[in-house]
Amino acid sequence: MTAAEPRAGATGPHAHRSWWTGSPHRSLRPLIPLTLLCLAVLYACGGGTTVTETVEPPPPDPPTRPVPCNLAGAICAERVLIGSGVYLPVFSTHELATGDESASRGLIVVHGNNRNPDTYFLSGISAVTQGGVAATTAVVAPHFQTVDDGPGSDEPYWSSPGWKRGNLSRPEGPSPRVSSYTALDSIVQIFLDPSRFPAMRGIVVTGHSAGGQVLHRYAATSRVEESARDGVSFRYVVANPSTYLYLGPERENLDGNFTVPGGVGCDDYNEWHYGLEDRNSYAEALEADTIRSLLARRDVRILVGDADTLSASLDQSCGANLQGVNRYVRGQTLVRFMDALYGGHRHVETIVSGVGHSNRSMWTSPEGLGSLFGN
Repeated sequence: MTAAEPRAGATGPHAHRSWWTGSPHRSLRPLIPLTLLCLAVLYACGGGTTVTETVEPPPPDPPTRPVPCNLAGAICAERVLIGSGVYLPVFSTHELATGDESASRGLIVVHGNNRNPDTYFLSGISAVTQGGVAATTAVVAPHFQTVDDGPGSDEPYWSSPGWKRGNLSRPEGPSPRVSSYTALDSIVQIFLDPSRFPAMRGIVVTGHSAGGQVLHRYAATSRVEESARDGVSFRYVVANPSTYLYLGPERENLDGNFTVPGGVGCDDYNEWHYGLEDRNSYAEALEADTIRSLLARRDVRILVGDADTLSASLDQSCGANLQGVNRYVRGQTLVRFMDALYGGHRHVETIVSGVGHSNRSMWTSPEGLGSLFGN
């Protein structure tokens, strides 16, 4: 399922979206018909006959989509086929429906809890511009909708926690139901299609905050990388998530050791998406040991801001609090866990000094640019 289609016009079921109606191209309107009225002069010259002539000009041509397309509006929006007859809205700098023969890197940017792909799309564009790779990088920002976003009749939507965890779309929506991680797979597969992106050599998938939650679990469970064509590298950049996926039941105790907690009052602390128990259908397709192996050997960058210490929108459930007191601490604790129990893992921790919970500040910092595009 790798087809894509441009979004047509600003009418129909998508016209109410703020990022859709905010397009500068909604100001284009048909020209007012030219009406020539021959009144007193023609009456005098034409023997008392009044002639009225209306000339309709041809409709204006639709605006041409620029390449790269750097506007968070309708002209840069399209939809990706993620199942039989169902679509995911995205913003893209290079049209996925047709591809681009010069793009050698794909950057997929996953939004946070506010589900604002327009903001994240512009943050991704800022990152590739400041990183000096805009000319060769195709940026895509998917929109994982809930019912509150007014999805189209052929657009799956998820519960608010469900899209972060890779759950299936809501049963009240269109069929077939689709995992949000399967939707990400569909975008990756388009980048891997040599008929659309023949020069593709690297795919970076990143997310901030709730998008970072998506990324750590997706890095552990996606199967697309294993079937990618030769010569294409993958990287997963996880920025300031509320929680991480732990590959075992151990958590850090007060002595700084990793042991199985007892008497903490939350027996579900190791269930999906905090741990590997009671996994959803997307993750259950893999054995737990396979997930451990995949996450340990993949190129995962843990990007944390040392000023991200506040509790706004922080998961403070029992299972989350076992990972640490805030996002900054939780990122460092996760890497210590991997160091202690999964030697040889490829998680790389990078701390961004002076930055809090800001996706653009994280990605456009020197540390962020290095995590996204460096070695």
